[in-house]
Amino acid sequence: MLASSFALGEERWQNDAYIQDSFMKIALEREYKETKHPKLIRWATPIKLFFESDSGDANLQKELLSVHAQHLSYITGLSIDFTDDPKQANIFVIFTNYDNLENKVRQYIGDPEKIRTALNEAICLGNFRRNRNYEITRGSIIIPVDYARIKARFLDCIVEEITQLLGLPNDSNDVFPSIFNDVSIDSYLSPLDYLLLKALYSPHLKPGMDVTQTRAAFPKLLAELHANKDIENAAQRVQKHSLKTYLGD
Repeated sequence: MLASSFALGEERWQNDAYIQDSFMKIALEREYKETKHPKLIRWATPIKLFFESDSGDANLQKELLSVHAQHLSYITGLSIDFTDDPKQANIFVIFTNYDNLENKVRQYIGDPEKIRTALNEAICLGNFRRNRNYEITRGSIIIPVDYARIKARFLDCIVEEITQLLGLPNDSNDVFPSIFNDVSIDSYLSPLDYLLLKALYSPHLKPGMDVTQTRAAFPKLLAELHANKDIENAAQRVQKHSLKTYLGD
């Protein structure tokens, strides 16, 4: 059993039950679709990013993307690098303008009508594919630079979309503080986000685990996070190699 009461001096996001509940919401629910039997998904191979831009400051865009990608690599242990060869890439990150959004969707994701709800509601788009073992094998991120800037979400798009493509695909307003909370003001990874990423790539979890299996594995996972002082020191550790630190924000 996980304790739900907060220890003295403990932030809500440091509570074991709250961490587990947040993980279940973000990792095992799916944005824009209902999933009756959700399974855990994550990468099992190195990530190769292909960057393309036809709108805005391409050098700045790639710089921001690179810093955040290395931050995610540091947290998860995943290898994340760039490639200039689209045939070698498994995540495509496309910066374009709003008028060209659907053309880029056709090129990198597929029929826009199949993701019409996301197109109508989202500021930027992320899409992934998985294999039968629930390992993510390909992802695409499309950021309409002009529209994202109008909505003051340009930086948020870079941070949230690639983070979600690691296997945390849902948003929830019940999870706070977090980039996965659409009503929060967080542009950068929060201490809770750090813990969700550490949990996702813990050896105690495996791709394809269902809700029951994930819940059963969580006590050992949390014990390891405590043993490594990740929960206690998350507020400091999330800043190491972070985009927030890089920008001096």
